[in-house]
Amino acid sequence: MGQPDTWFYQPIGGVDILFVIGGFIMWRTTLGKQQSPGAFFLRRFWRIVPLYWLFTAFMLLVMLIAPRLVQSARFDPWHVLASFAFIPYPNPATGTMEPLLIPGWTLNYIMFFYLLFSAALLIPEEKRLHAFSALLLSIVALQVLSPAPATPLSFYTSSIILEFLLGMWLCAWHLRSQWRPNATVCLVLLICACLAIGVLPHRWPDLPRILSLGLPAAIMLAAALGLERAGRVPRAPGIKLLASASYSLYLSHPLVLSAFGQLWRRIFPTNSDVLQWAFSLTAVAVCVLVAIVIYRTIERPLVTSRPLARALQAK
Repeated sequence: MGQPDTWFYQPIGGVDILFVIGGFIMWRTTLGKQQSPGAFFLRRFWRIVPLYWLFTAFMLLVMLIAPRLVQSARFDPWHVLASFAFIPYPNPATGTMEPLLIPGWTLNYIMFFYLLFSAALLIPEEKRLHAFSALLLSIVALQVLSPAPATPLSFYTSSIILEFLLGMWLCAWHLRSQWRPNATVCLVLLICACLAIGVLPHRWPDLPRILSLGLPAAIMLAAALGLERAGRVPRAPGIKLLASASYSLYLSHPLVLSAFGQLWRRIFPTNSDVLQWAFSLTAVAVCVLVAIVIYRTIERPLVTSRPLARALQAK
């Protein structure tokens, strides 16, 4: 199926929505709570890292045993080490700053954000948001010192890290405001934000990511919060389960899509628009089902056991 000549393009802002939500959650869950930077960082480490390391190790094993099955990576010991250590390093297969497990590039930002935010917990709460804002803005300002796009400096100074800040400020405003939202206005804002994410990065590719994707993502979250405050968000167990399994889905979907795509091509060697639509719908269902299985059998047991977090809570 060719790309249609249209004003609307495939949205690419899922990561940006994730970062805005991440900033919102970090501010909400730490507000009014006393916790040390070390305890905060180790809890977040335990929540994120084990499952990611498990998938990265699986990816490495497949690459070593059957390299023909891995199209997005080539073995490079430094790249492998950087992938496990959350250090941005050029992928030898693509040349971009992506780890062995491609979605892990976002986790490099998330771990960087956790590290900075854990240090910010040393700042008094009433000054923390302004101080942290100044820190992130200063880091992004260092972008002018970056000699090339594919360097650790250019990676960490990207405006995308300001999306965490948008989420934090949105949370601070949401908790303090007496806003009584109009559900219709919120729905219109939500639709407009979705359209903006689909249009802005393609029509104006030179716009900083914080403007083309981060700001619409923040508006989208604000509109969703308004709908929730207005009592217009349905409570559905299926949606809650999908949300719970979202991290497993995020990490596993490239591997599942690759395996399922190869299997599909063997079954259907020819191609057509109908088969492409059928593949897309079936692949989404398979990815979701696999993610739910992984969540229930691997991720949830890892998180609920949390021996490190329990030890920290006992202190």
